[in-house]
Amino acid sequence: MRLAWVAGGISLQSPRRCLSHRPHASLKSPSDGGFARRFLATTRAGAGASRYTCAMPQSLNQLEERLQYRFHDAELLCQALTHRSHSAANNERLEFLGDSILNCSVAAILFRRYPKLDEGDLSRVRANLVKQQSLYEIAQVLGVSEFLRLGEGELKSGGFRRPSILADTLEALFGAMYLDGGFEAAYAVIERLYTPVLEHVDPRTLGKDAKTLLQEYLQGHKIALPQYTVTATHGAAHNQQFEVECAVPKLDIKVGGAGASRRAAEQAAAKKALEEVQKMPALAKPKAEKSAKAAKKRAAKAAASEAKKADQAAGTPSPETQAKEVPKDTRDAKDTKDAKDAKDAKATSIPVPAMTAAHGHGAARVAIPAAEKATDKATDKATDKSADKAADKVEAAKQPPAAA
Repeated sequence: MRLAWVAGGISLQSPRRCLSHRPHASLKSPSDGGFARRFLATTRAGAGASRYTCAMPQSLNQLEERLQYRFHDAELLCQALTHRSHSAANNERLEFLGDSILNCSVAAILFRRYPKLDEGDLSRVRANLVKQQSLYEIAQVLGVSEFLRLGEGELKSGGFRRPSILADTLEALFGAMYLDGGFEAAYAVIERLYTPVLEHVDPRTLGKDAKTLLQEYLQGHKIALPQYTVTATHGAAHNQQFEVECAVPKLDIKVGGAGASRRAAEQAAAKKALEEVQKMPALAKPKAEKSAKAAKKRAAKAAASEAKKADQAAGTPSPETQAKEVPKDTRDAKDTKDAKDAKDAKATSIPVPAMTAAHGHGAARVAIPAAEKATDKATDKATDKSADKAADKVEAAKQPPAAA
């Protein structure tokens, strides 16, 4: 590093880059790098120049406004935007740090946002929110490609449009924010960027493939699982194309899908089948009716409970209590009537003289048939009287009425 004294000012020259080069004779100064940096910073500040020492196509103030974060150390922002193809002082280490900050922040956001989601679903949702495609989409919204520092080879090959480079740069920015302002600062930016994404995310389906979603949907409606059949295979062995048919017999659905592998073809077919199944309103109707019935039942139960509490407070029995007591009273009345009938029957029964001990067991056996015989005789006598009365009435009915 050296200072060159030139006409009209002082310029800082280095073996790799000259910030200001003029073809004049120069005077060597002491090799004091610290003095040169302090002098250069003072000169820029006095001239109102940018606080960023890295040469950028646009002012980094725009990126800070989009991130809604102002860096205290502008060099961290410059390094986060520098790809390894540009120089040795690149963003790879910041990317490593930012990856951990991002995972921790998204995990905390999901933990607070979805309190009823279990550990497996939380991990699945987080993995899909921090994957390359998700980061690439956020980087595009921020316009990170406008501020990238790339080498000549990457610039010519369109590296500023490559998803992997943009995703890595966004992670490096999160790492730079952590070093510059702490975890809370980085967390606030990450939460602000992911809030619009989470508003359009269904945590129950995010990250699940088409086959899994179709299977869960059919099982939820008690329908047999779909059947996958390979219908055709095209191309050479190293570049085959598969065609698979997905069938749901109960719903009369048959759709096909194609892919470079059997699994890819099955996923394509399952996606089409899922779209067809979801178009059928009849599948969603029973579940809605079931929910309505359940809600109605809960409301009736709650009303009955409130009425019971009110009756208990007033001291009057509820209709349910009265309904429960009626069968008990009926049983008591029936038991009383049966006891009365038995008592009457005992009072009108013919008394049987008791056998003395002298007659022994044989006399007891003779007394029992005698009592039965007396009872039968009394019954026959009563029956005969009833029959005679009925016959007299019939004869009276047959006779003609007397003349007046």
